[in-house]
Amino acid sequence: MLNKLTYILVLVIIVTMGCGDSSSDGRELTRHPGYEYMPNMYRSPSYETYSANPLFNDNSTARLPVKGTIPRGYVPFEYENTLDDYIKSGEELINPLENNLKNIEEGEALYVMFCAHCHGKNGDGNGSIQHPLYGAVPSYTDDLLVRRSGTTMKGLSDGHMYHAITYGFNAMGPHASQINSDERWKIIMYVNELQKENN
Repeated sequence: MLNKLTYILVLVIIVTMGCGDSSSDGRELTRHPGYEYMPNMYRSPSYETYSANPLFNDNSTARLPVKGTIPRGYVPFEYENTLDDYIKSGEELINPLENNLKNIEEGEALYVMFCAHCHGKNGDGNGSIQHPLYGAVPSYTDDLLVRRSGTTMKGLSDGHMYHAITYGFNAMGPHASQINSDERWKIIMYVNELQKENN
């Protein structure tokens, strides 16, 4: 019985001391919030987007990208979307990829995905989509229709085709955001094969 009474007495003393706001000499104690071991997890040191940033001396709101960098996925193309640069690209651009079976087969797969619906499976212009304003899409072997370059479809160079895929051409929209540079060259390789077969 005594042991049980002792335990209860000790427990009451501990609870009373732990809950008190004053010390043994009667002075009032301030409550201590405890210790924070990792304050950055509770209060982030990051700054809002475009807010002033004290880490930089000029206190500017937005930082310029490092000189010479380009956005992810962007490949610089030195030719503008003008007739002069279209003609210039036709004269200057050369396919940098090796003309081999693997590249041609990859070009064929890309052609089927991105081009065949308009240009036709065989490059004859008889795809499933026809433009009502421009009429039928011309065949790659067409030697009658004069293009902006002053050449026929059959006479288009790899550079002309690359520029057209990049920026679009007449009713054809630009494909630069869908087809990267190497893929464009592979499609052109396959178009060249279609031209050979149809000729």
